[in-house]
Amino acid sequence: MKFTLLLAVTALLAAADDPNHRIPRPSGSSLSTHEGTSLLGHPLETPATEVRLGDQAPNFSYQGVDRRWRHLRDMLVQGPVLLVFGADELTLRVIEHERERLLDLGVVAVAVMDARSGAARAMVHRLDLRFTVLADAQGAIAAQFNAVDPATGRHLPTWFVLDQKRRVRGLGRRGLPLRGYSALAANALGLPAPGAPLPASK
Repeated sequence: MKFTLLLAVTALLAAADDPNHRIPRPSGSSLSTHEGTSLLGHPLETPATEVRLGDQAPNFSYQGVDRRWRHLRDMLVQGPVLLVFGADELTLRVIEHERERLLDLGVVAVAVMDARSGAARAMVHRLDLRFTVLADAQGAIAAQFNAVDPATGRHLPTWFVLDQKRRVRGLGRRGLPLRGYSALAANALGLPAPGAPLPASK
């Protein structure tokens, strides 16, 4: 099963919650992939409190090539989401390596990159990534999840596992693991670990 690769670039917009507000399109903000998807991020206000286990995740939005706005909840229609901020090249390779195991669990991998759209696109093509990647150079999405270093404005290496009701079922704020994302997701969602033997039926 192959999920469409998404690339988004975020921009600070004054009227984020006004559905009738025309969104200005920054020059060069739209980018396309080999699969024909182009997205423009649409940030919401940063939550006043830290996103914690059991909270409902912020429902960030993005715009597709059809100019329709979509939200995190639209991704969750496909299944629970593993959301990773601040991933470096090694982490992206590990997630790609574990992508099939995540899909076997029904989990959709989403990496939010602290990079401009062009750099994110180059990384996606160079590493042949087949999971969702969002470019968030201004940190608008990361800020909603309290995953931004206030001193530098850069993404903090952070991961979340979200169920289909947008509840945070697992999270880590002390860096990204070197491997084992499918096991993290399975544990957070109460699913059998990938490759674990199923109990014999009576």
